[in-house]
Amino acid sequence: MGQQTRRRVDPEARKGWLMLIGLLVLCALPAGAEDNLLEMSLEDLMDVEVTSVSKKAESKQLAAAAITVLTSEDIRRGGFTSVPEALRMVPGVEVARIDASRWAISIRGFRQEFANKLLVMIDGRSLYTPLFGGVVWAEQNFAMDDIERIEVIRGPGGTLWGANAVNGVINIITKKASDTQGIHGQLFAGTQEAGLGARVGSTLGDHTQYRFSGKAEKMQDYDINDEDNADDEWGQLRLGTRSDTKVGDAGNLTVLADYFDLDLEHGIANGIGFDRRATRSRGGDVQAQYAHDLESGGHVEAKAYYDVVSRRITNEEDSHTLDLALQHDFEIVPNLGMIWGAEYRYWTTHTGDPIGPIGYQPNDTDFHLGDAFVQLQLDLLDDHVALIAGTKVGGNNWSGFEYQPSGRIVVKPVEGHTLWAAVSRAVRIPTFTDRDLSGAIGPIGLEGDRDVRSEELFSAEFGYRFYQLERFTAELSGFYSEYEDLLSLTGTFPAYTFENAIESKMHGGEIEFAFLPIDRLRITTSYSFLVIDETLPDPTVRFPLTIRQNDSDSRHQVAIRSFLQLPRDVEFDAAMYWVDGLEGVTPSLGDENVTQYFRVDLRLAWRPIQGLELSLVGQNLVDGRHAEYFDVQGNQSSQVPRSGYAMVRFDL
Repeated sequence: MGQQTRRRVDPEARKGWLMLIGLLVLCALPAGAEDNLLEMSLEDLMDVEVTSVSKKAESKQLAAAAITVLTSEDIRRGGFTSVPEALRMVPGVEVARIDASRWAISIRGFRQEFANKLLVMIDGRSLYTPLFGGVVWAEQNFAMDDIERIEVIRGPGGTLWGANAVNGVINIITKKASDTQGIHGQLFAGTQEAGLGARVGSTLGDHTQYRFSGKAEKMQDYDINDEDNADDEWGQLRLGTRSDTKVGDAGNLTVLADYFDLDLEHGIANGIGFDRRATRSRGGDVQAQYAHDLESGGHVEAKAYYDVVSRRITNEEDSHTLDLALQHDFEIVPNLGMIWGAEYRYWTTHTGDPIGPIGYQPNDTDFHLGDAFVQLQLDLLDDHVALIAGTKVGGNNWSGFEYQPSGRIVVKPVEGHTLWAAVSRAVRIPTFTDRDLSGAIGPIGLEGDRDVRSEELFSAEFGYRFYQLERFTAELSGFYSEYEDLLSLTGTFPAYTFENAIESKMHGGEIEFAFLPIDRLRITTSYSFLVIDETLPDPTVRFPLTIRQNDSDSRHQVAIRSFLQLPRDVEFDAAMYWVDGLEGVTPSLGDENVTQYFRVDLRLAWRPIQGLELSLVGQNLVDGRHAEYFDVQGNQSSQVPRSGYAMVRFDL
């Protein structure tokens, strides 16, 4: 196994600082009298509508959680071709690229490839898999131009969203069909990736709008170091459709369907004992949502989705998921509102022969989950104070009864200032891997345990928002979290099994500022920090490849983004990221480490005529390449290279 080349300061690093200085000089120049950079003011952005905090529409100003919203304009001007790249913008979110197709993404700690304490959804459909926990990000290569916004909650959301919404919730919300009418297309190609996308939207009768979308993309191999290729290229085809139908005067029916076909090379993702066969993953889903506004002022929603996926990654896997959900929000009496709901989920999987040395015994399983939630909100003192309390209760056939309560308070002492605080309990239920893993890595045997319990979190949070000044807003959030019954592989050589053997404490916070120094320039800056105090089992019985949590999370992160509107419909946008290095690695990886890195991305775009946009995007321009993470399976990660692409967008 090769060793990761340690990143050194080289003369090319000066280029990033020169570009930063040039950007600041350019920002200081007068911009003329064109339209403002954004149609929305900073106060409007702070007041944007969110739905992920309370499962109903509310102003971000009054949300009792640390939440960031990436709008479709943020996504377009960021030059992102994937959701993981866009998430780099969000404070408190740790994004590390493992190789060309794999990502390690988490919120406030526990960063790993399959971060099992983070709930990710698209239009309310969970992307979390009970097989091993977490999200296969390579499969989630959505058409970025179809996304309306991405809402990111930092902190537990189990009271409303259920198990595994422990450290945060990422909710990807797509555009309504009425907002995607006509013909839209995009084509991009560059040094590492190329792709094309198309969308057609129209109407059916007087009450229905619909669209069809398609996206195809190809990513070239990354490198491990100066001499070795990672053999991790991939390609994907994705097709989707959405229809929105007005039902009567107060009802809306939404139907969505999606299909993907992913091919990728194992490369360095093989892990110990894995061969180098190519991987293929295919899947699809269909989802129906019905929403109805009641005459009394309440709101009812019913949702159902069916999801199927066939993977060949570390095992041959065929999984099916059925989910049914209902929720109702209404006002009990003036100033006292209530939202309640219930959900049932059925998941079944069959695993075939393992690609590597790890399999499952038995290799078939069924998972049933049923729960209900209720949350009350009391508004006091002319809506200057809101008290919010609720819980989710229910159970599943793997860990039994679970409860996840929370209490929150929002105080708005004067216009432009909001204070909030929250205490919550959340759980991460066991996975199929935790329970039925069976195999060996060399002479070391690994076994799951059906007696493992859910991992538990108790968290206290607070936050402050300031949005009174016309050209300046600020947000601050902090948290303290205690984890119990975290899983670890423990035992004595050569047999190891899962056990609830670890406790952990974390604290940290995020600060974000937004500026409008001139009408045509918006700058956002953020800083995040994380401190981990982990209690491990006896090291003499701890499996040597189990990674320590405080080895996988960066302690400090800084991000600066600017959106600049120049005359003649020219846009110049920039992003700068500084990410702290990792403190240590697993013993199998030797003495090497992931060092801190500084990254600069630039975008230059021009709209010569209405409906046509030409853009150039450069990413990671400071150095030739750098490592962001190590593969915790025991092999290397590849390095993120300097790259660039040209894109054409058009609307007819």
